[in-house]
Amino acid sequence: MHKVKAKGILSATNGMNIYRGCQHGCIYCDARSKCYQMNHRFEDIEVKENAPKLLENALKRKRRKCMIGTGAMSDPYIPLEKELKLTRKCLEIIDRYGFGVTVHTKSASVMRDIDLFTKINDKSKAVLQMTLTTADESLCRIIEPNVSVTKERFETLKVFHENGIPSVVWFSPFLPFINDTKENIDGLLKYCIDAKVRGIICFGIGLT
Repeated sequence: MHKVKAKGILSATNGMNIYRGCQHGCIYCDARSKCYQMNHRFEDIEVKENAPKLLENALKRKRRKCMIGTGAMSDPYIPLEKELKLTRKCLEIIDRYGFGVTVHTKSASVMRDIDLFTKINDKSKAVLQMTLTTADESLCRIIEPNVSVTKERFETLKVFHENGIPSVVWFSPFLPFINDTKENIDGLLKYCIDAKVRGIICFGIGLT
């Protein structure tokens, strides 16, 4: 881990990445691509320690409320978040200023902040986006070694639904001859139905 003072936090589409790099160790991760110009080892997490302050300054200047997104390039609930709590601090700011939020994660650790998601959803809109890749727990441990297993993510989706917070599931990626079987897809669809998710995103069920 190394800390930096970032110059900005929100993209043109109101997305933010509090961390750069990841600890999950997923074998298929495309965020490692050189096209993203990361100048440090992927496992050496870059922490934008001033992210909450930058976010607050950005939201103060916005004339219209909108959805703030996080998790597109780096999971906001990597293990470091338990110690640093930067994602939680940003959620508190989003709640304070009355904006909406959508978070994309593979971690059941998002449950820690369900109180804030509920408050935000009551005033604006909160959406949980969760990636599911395999219904086979043993396979999950191989291709996503350091992340919450699928059953834990499913239980998280159920709790968010019970609290009135809508969720979306990403089916990505389907790896040829590994998790692209009809049995696996049927298993994931059953999880989605049982968790009452609002939608599924699959990008054509392919690899980038």
